[in-house]
Amino acid sequence: MTLSSEKDVMKRLNIDTWRNLSRDKFLAFVAEMPSMDKEVALKAIEQFPNFKSMVSETMTSFGQRYESAQKLSWKSQKKVHEAFHSYRETLNRELERANLSVEERFLILEMLREAVNKESEKDSEHKLFTIIMVKVAATVSVAAVGVSVAALGGKTGFSSGGSNAVPGRSGVL
Repeated sequence: MTLSSEKDVMKRLNIDTWRNLSRDKFLAFVAEMPSMDKEVALKAIEQFPNFKSMVSETMTSFGQRYESAQKLSWKSQKKVHEAFHSYRETLNRELERANLSVEERFLILEMLREAVNKESEKDSEHKLFTIIMVKVAATVSVAAVGVSVAALGGKTGFSSGGSNAVPGRSGVL
C-alpha cells in the first residue's frame, strides 16, 4: 500500500505532528519510505525540525549501540574460549594418567573432539552475529544517507527536473 499523503504517513507512525517525531519514529519513517509517494516523503522531510541534527544524532546513537553490542559480544566470546581452554586442559591432564585403559583414552579423546567442535560452533555463531551487525549498520547508514540525499535533492530541485536538473538525467536519485 502506497502512502499518498502526509496524514497517511503520520497515521502510520502514530504521531499528530512532525514535531512529535522521536528518534525511534524517525527510524520507522525511514523504514516506511519505500511505501511512500516520493513527493509525500520530500514534503514530510521538509517539515522535520532539525532534520540534519536528527540524522546525525540517530547515526551517532546507532554507532554507540553497535560498538556496545560488539564489546559485549566479544567479552562473552572471550569467556567461552577461556572456558573451553580450561576444559581441554583438564581433559589433557586426564589423558596423561598412566592407569587409563584404551577405552577410557578414546572416550577422553572423543570429549576433546566434541569440545573443539562446540567451540568452533560458538566461534561461527559469533562471526554470524558480527556479520548481521555489520549488515544492520550498513542498512541504517544507507537509509539515513538516502533520506539526507532525498531531502537535499528535494530542496535543490534535482528530483523535480527544474532548472537545477542535470541534462540527460531522469532526476531520480
